[in-house]
Amino acid sequence: MKCEMVTQEDVFHSMESAEKIGRKAYDELITNLRADLLMAQRALNETSQSVVITIGGVDGAGKGEVIQILNEWLDPRGLDTHSFWDMAANATDRPYQWRYWQSLPSRGRIAIWFGGMYTDPIDKYVHEKRGTEWVSEISKDIRFFENMVLKDGTIQVKIWMHLTKGAQHRRLKDLYENPQEHWRAMSDDWKHHDLYEQFSEAAEQLILFTRSREAPWHIVDASIKEWRNLTVGRLLHDAMIQAIKLEKSARPEKKAQITIPKVEKNFLAEVDLEQHLNTEVYEQALITWQGRLHRLFWEAYDRNISTVLVFEGWDAGGKGSAIKRVTAAIDARLYRIVCVAAPTPEESNYHYLWRFWNPLPRAGRITIFDRSWYGRVLVERIEKFAKEHEWKRAYEEINEFERQLTDHGTVVCKFWLHINQEKQMERFKKRLKIPYKRHKITDEDWRNREKWNQYESAVNNMIGLTNKQSAPWTIVAGNNKKFARIQILQSICQQLEGALGGQGEDH
Repeated sequence: MKCEMVTQEDVFHSMESAEKIGRKAYDELITNLRADLLMAQRALNETSQSVVITIGGVDGAGKGEVIQILNEWLDPRGLDTHSFWDMAANATDRPYQWRYWQSLPSRGRIAIWFGGMYTDPIDKYVHEKRGTEWVSEISKDIRFFENMVLKDGTIQVKIWMHLTKGAQHRRLKDLYENPQEHWRAMSDDWKHHDLYEQFSEAAEQLILFTRSREAPWHIVDASIKEWRNLTVGRLLHDAMIQAIKLEKSARPEKKAQITIPKVEKNFLAEVDLEQHLNTEVYEQALITWQGRLHRLFWEAYDRNISTVLVFEGWDAGGKGSAIKRVTAAIDARLYRIVCVAAPTPEESNYHYLWRFWNPLPRAGRITIFDRSWYGRVLVERIEKFAKEHEWKRAYEEINEFERQLTDHGTVVCKFWLHINQEKQMERFKKRLKIPYKRHKITDEDWRNREKWNQYESAVNNMIGLTNKQSAPWTIVAGNNKKFARIQILQSICQQLEGALGGQGEDH
């Protein structure tokens, strides 16, 4: 028995026809398959790989039944099942992919996705009359996501359980007439049956646009339950074996062949660090800009516009004090601060971006990151915590991550607080003299200082490769903290006003 990858335009005619299997033969096959699945699952648990199996298909094909069977066959301690309809209310407050990042399996585990990333696009294609161009665009997002997590070790198994229109009608009729299973034939199933051609067209478009050699679609004939169950179980088993083999045969030296565009411009050298404000001017400007920011954030709240503030910079660059001047202008109910350090053991069990998707703000709220995902191309690059191929591909992954935010309408403000080496040394010495500030100086700060030139090069690369109009970098002249704080407040106000259409100031 095999299940073929989609290789022709008429995708549903490419599936292997189901065959009847006798009860005795089926029981024997299932017994062996269950043992194989558990053995593979235990082996997977010892690896850094994971598996996502997406179960999609026409109504009446038995998607829910198959998912229940897989939960019976597998060890529940290494398995999570996700349906996304019950996340809808919470998920719409955040970028579309947020719900899927929440549902990724940690290393060594399996996740079953009921419909996965495909149910919503199919429904929109049919009910909202979205066209092929729209399907093509959303498919690009799906392909990028699948490819990104695959590179991090998450194997994708995508299964479409198919029935012809006649077979679907017979299945729904049988369910409806069976007193014990009558509840399975819901009213929406019959409505969708009347739209069979439209749903099939939508599914075919998505399958064609999102199939790939690394993440193929498997079309399963669901007309015979025994055949269907065995086929899906074997596909999952094969995926786990693939993940285990990848773990054993990984060759990092081959993955390192990634080139990134050369950044010629020295962004940091162009910053005028002599800019400053005296106390009198600063105090008046602080009142003005904090008041303005306060009004803008409430306007953004009223209009469900969320904000992400990213603070990066040199050690002793003034991030903490700048953040305090920003939060002083915000109602405490609207924001949260995320202080980013080395990933915890739990966080290390996921793609590095996972821990930054989790705290994204709900509609109208603000999340402030004190250091961020840019650690991937800064400290993780310099200290070799990330392999070369990992930090090199991170620029594209970060740009896509931030595009997901801005496409959702989130305002993204990114700041690099720049100081020179002399100012850093001055602040280090000052901290050592003040008892309640000594904790801010660590051995790591001194080590980072010794690698100033390496970090400077990495920062210029970071800015050059991730500075986008929708998510721009502001390089803050930080030698004078008063000037830096006002520059940051002004920049946030300007971006919020742009998002609000220039209406926020008078709110």
